[in-house]
Amino acid sequence: MLLVNTSDSNVNVIDCTYGPPPGVLTNLTVRHRLRVAHSLLPIKSCYSPSEMGYCISGSEDKGVYIYSLAKTGNYRMSILHHHTVPVVAVATNQQDTLLASADSLGKIVLWRRVDFSHLESASGGASSSSHHHHHGR
Repeated sequence: MLLVNTSDSNVNVIDCTYGPPPGVLTNLTVRHRLRVAHSLLPIKSCYSPSEMGYCISGSEDKGVYIYSLAKTGNYRMSILHHHTVPVVAVATNQQDTLLASADSLGKIVLWRRVDFSHLESASGGASSSSHHHHHGR
């Protein structure tokens, strides 16, 4: 799967089809377009393998967007709020326990991932209380 941010305020979730022959990329299909405020700055997104997978993206509206990629999840969204300027980059560590977000002023916020499972609940409302953050300088 590819995640491609485009400056028309979309993150494109693209399925990759391989083979035959094995290992050769034969087709790209846009599975879904996720809305993220993006028109000017080089905004980055990343993939989180937790559960059925998440697309995490920065945005120009200062939020960190987390979309569920579960086939049945209806691309449920949660937004983490802390930055005061646009969020331009996001990354998770290999264990997928930590999320780093960086804004256009160079501030980095580390989010400890307690559990994203609350995003799967029917309410769809994420409580920011499950994410502890502290500032990096």
